[in-house]
Amino acid sequence: MTTMAASIEPAAEPARGLQERMSDIVTAFCGDIRFVYLHTVLFTVWIATKGFGNDPFPFNFLTMAVSLEAIFLSTFILISQNRQQALDEANNRIVQDRLLQMLNDVISDEKLDLRNEEMISKVLERIDVERIAPIAAHVESIVACVGRIEAGLAPKQS
Repeated sequence: MTTMAASIEPAAEPARGLQERMSDIVTAFCGDIRFVYLHTVLFTVWIATKGFGNDPFPFNFLTMAVSLEAIFLSTFILISQNRQQALDEANNRIVQDRLLQMLNDVISDEKLDLRNEEMISKVLERIDVERIAPIAAHVESIVACVGRIEAGLAPKQS
């Protein structure tokens, strides 16, 4: 027995261009703890040496470099996210198509429909004969009892 998840092949990832491959490499590296360690070391050395003697406090060059890095990193991350979103949407379309196909297969199976109709008819016959009359009698007595309770709880008018 195969499950639906096993029967659905994921969408093939389209061929990636040089920019997309570079974006994925940069994003993967920036999402790694080694990126944090590298920046910690670089910033510590830069601040300790005052930019190797060329960038005294308040470190204007370091501020500009970090700002440019942030701009480029955010762009690389957005490129990777957009590509992943497109791949996810393609996978969602495949799943929806497969579910629709499975639903159509079930609906178009006439033998299943006939069996269901026969079973429903038998159940309804049994319910009509064996269940509804006694339940209906109980419902009527319950309604009468509730009416008496409501009448007893009603505020008395003087």
